[in-house]
Amino acid sequence: MTGRWQMIVALSLCVALFAANWTAPYAAQRAISRDLDLTSAAHVWLIYLYPAALLGVLIPVKGRLSVLLPGLCAFGLASMGAAFAANGAMLIGCRAGQGLAAAIVLRAGFELTREHFRGTEWWPALVIPVALAVPALIAGPLIGAVITDFLSFRWTFLINVPLTVVALALVALFTPRTARHPHARA
Repeated sequence: MTGRWQMIVALSLCVALFAANWTAPYAAQRAISRDLDLTSAAHVWLIYLYPAALLGVLIPVKGRLSVLLPGLCAFGLASMGAAFAANGAMLIGCRAGQGLAAAIVLRAGFELTREHFRGTEWWPALVIPVALAVPALIAGPLIGAVITDFLSFRWTFLINVPLTVVALALVALFTPRTARHPHARA
C-alpha cells in the first residue's frame, strides 16, 4: 500500500470518528438532560447543532494538510470541552465546535484526496471514507449507550480525545507532502 492509500485509510478513520460522534450522544440524551438540567430547547440545539455545523464542509479551504491538522486538534479540544462542560450552554457550544472542526477536516481531506488521486483511482479513494461513515453512524448510538451505561455521558465525548490523537498521528505520517500529479491544484 502506497502512502497515498495509507492517507485514505487515515482519512477514513477521521470520517468514521466524526460519523460516530454525530450519533453517539443520542443514546446519552437522558443522562445529559439529567446531569446538566437541559431545557427542551437546549436539548434540540444539542442534537441538531453538530450536523448543522457540518455544513461548514461547503467552505473552501486552502493549504490542505496545514488546515486538516489544526482542524483535528480543534475537534479534540472541542471534545474535551464537551466532556467537561459545566452546563448545557457550554456543551452546546462545544458540539458546534466539534461540528465545525469536523467540517474543516472533511473539506481539507476531500481536497487532499483530489490532489493525490486522478482518473480511475479517484472514485475508490473517495468512496472508501464514505463507506466507513455509514456503519459508524449506525454504531454511534450503540457505542454511546454502552459508554453511558458503564461510565458516564461525558465519556462519549472524552473518548474522542485519544482517537483524535491517533488520527492526527496517522494523517501526519501518511499524507504525502507533495502532489502526485504536476497539474494538481495547490
